[in-house]
Formats: sequence, structure tokens, C-alpha cells
Amino acid sequence: MRIGVYASMLASERGHEHNVSGHIQVPAQSARLLHEAGHEVHLITNEFGPQHTFPAMMPADIRTHLVIDARVRPEKMRGAKSTDGVRPAALLRQALQIRRIVRKHHLDVLHVFGFVRTAQLGGLLRTAALGAPVVATVLNGDVRRHGGAPGRWLLRRLDAALSATDYAARQYESLGLCVERLRHGVIRDLRSEAGAHDAGPRHRVLFWRDANEMNGGDVCLAAFEALAPRFPDLSFDFAIRPVWNEVPGIDDLPRRCANVHVHRFPYEAGMSLAKLMNESLLIVLPFRRLSIDPQFSIAESLAAGVPVVTTRVQSSPELIEEGRTGALIEPGSAEAIAAAVSSLLSDRRRLEEIGRTTAARFAAQWNWTDYAAGLERVYHRVVRR
Repeated sequence: MRIGVYASMLASERGHEHNVSGHIQVPAQSARLLHEAGHEVHLITNEFGPQHTFPAMMPADIRTHLVIDARVRPEKMRGAKSTDGVRPAALLRQALQIRRIVRKHHLDVLHVFGFVRTAQLGGLLRTAALGAPVVATVLNGDVRRHGGAPGRWLLRRLDAALSATDYAARQYESLGLCVERLRHGVIRDLRSEAGAHDAGPRHRVLFWRDANEMNGGDVCLAAFEALAPRFPDLSFDFAIRPVWNEVPGIDDLPRRCANVHVHRFPYEAGMSLAKLMNESLLIVLPFRRLSIDPQFSIAESLAAGVPVVTTRVQSSPELIEEGRTGALIEPGSAEAIAAAVSSLLSDRRRLEEIGRTTAARFAAQWNWTDYAAGLERVYHRVVRR
């Protein structure tokens, strides 16, 4: 089968080739799996400048096509505030370029990955005599900017719609779109990566994410300040990247609490996320809102065998089994985070037992083998139709 895989952004900033966001992982790994299964895969993505490059996980022998980027975006994404919007003339040109690729290479199906606007682009292409069915994978449940009746009509033009989570599926179903659930795995194997970094015994409680308010950086800061004196034998760590809206006070806390540490990417010599992860008893991720469903930082932590304390928002309850792979609390409360972490740390033997089974419990429900088989079933169905 000849399959086109489109995602608006499949390039990472140079230096971040191994630190890949979920919205890149899912389409890139989908292309890889289809390619390895013997399909002819054409990867389609927006043009990018010399400061970006394809991530390390991208297969080198898949044919790639670049089309114009119709979005209004800053040149430098990391450490700068993102802008939003589309340029109508560029959007039309982009759609025509994608249609030309599909027709020229006689693709059997086009699969688009992204948020609501990308799904609508798929509906637009399906309407414009594309010559192939269109499948859309929606990567989060944010449908606030769906564009009213015209936007809903475009979504219903899709031949099939997929989502990894019930939460996102329900949001799109509220617009009249029928969505099939298809869970994927995660790419990064942080347990294996740690072998090169000589991971020590588990003695950390770790926050790893951009330390802004959306991710609960301020909540974690307050929780760690309360927890650090109670557990002086443990290290409370922030592993963070540069971001334009970091909450204040992150670098001040280690001066007040000797067992709090801040690690900024690129990390100091001898340190890595894999080492931090594999030396952690718990991961703390107090999101107020998820940027993608499911949130990959939760999923990658569970896949590494580390229980997660996170917030009951969007699709996170679909990842966490309460008391078995972590704990769920309401967002915005440092006291609730501190109480949940303290409860888990109070019984180290039980916590270590939870950690030993966390990765297997996660992989039983979230894996690439079942996902790849599901993709092929969907493609054959829409092509026959």
C-alpha cells in the first residue's frame, strides 16, 4: 500500500534531536512502522530552516516531501513565546502542494496527524478531489477553535478519525465526528539510556518538564519546599529546559533547601534525564492543562518504571492506575501534591513494589505492536470503502 503521512512539524531544533515531543513522535513512528511492514511511505511536512533538523528517530530511507508552512510561527520555538494563526493564501498553496504529491505518487491513503486545524485540513483535502481517502489522528482534545459550522463540516469529510485517548475522542464526537480509539506506545526507552550514565540507587523525586504555570512548575516548587525538610535523605530535583514563561523562584529554592537541585538542559557533565529518571522513586507532574493527549512525559515516566503523581486533567486518568502506577490529585494544589507524595514515600517498600510493575502495566495497554496492527486495519477499511 502507498501511504502518505502528513504532520505540520516533524523537525526539532538542533541540539534537541533526541528530545522529541509527542506530536512528532506519533507520526514519525507511524511512518517507521508502516515502512518496516513493507508499505511505500511518503512523509509530508512543512518546510523548515537550517536551525532545525529531523529528529534522530526519523528513518533515513523514507521519502520526504516539504510543503509551505501556512502557520504563523516564530523562527525559534524553544525559549520564545509561540504565536498562532494561519495565512489563508499559504494554506491554499499548501493544500494544492499536498494534493499534487498524493496524485503524482498515486497514494492509496493520506494520514494527517495534528490538532483540530490539521484534521480540518484533511477534510479540506478530501473535499478537493484528492483522489485518496483521508485518515486523521487527533493528538489532543482542544476543539475550542473548531471554526463553527464550516469547521464541523470539514471534520465530517474525513474518511476516518483516530485518537489515542477517550478524552480527545469525546471532544471531537461533540462536534459530530466519529472517532476510533487507537493507543500507541512511546519511543524513548529511558531505562536503556541510563546504562551509559551509571545510574545509582533510587533516591530522587523528580519534576521534568518546562517549568511554567501550565505544567504546574509553581505548584511543584511549593510542594518541594514543603517536602524537602521532611525527607532529608532524598533529593528533590527539577530537570527543565529554557522556556519563555518559567515561573520565578526555581533557582532560589536550592539555596534554602540543600536537598533540592535544578538541572537545566543541556545538563551538566555526567548528568542526563535517563540518569535522573532511573534514580527516581517518584515523578511529580502537576499539570493544569495538557498540551497533548496522552501527555508523553507521564507516559515516558511510566514506561521507565517510575510511578507518577499527576493531576486529574484531560486524559491523565487514562494513563494512571490509582495506587498501582501512581496517584491523581486535583490541579493547582501544592498541599495535595505534597500529601500524595508524602503518603507514597512513607512506605518505601510498597513504593518500590509499585515501581517494579509500573512499566509492564503501562506496556500492556500502550504499545506500538497493537497500534501498528490497528493502523493497517483502518487503512484497508477506508480503501475498500
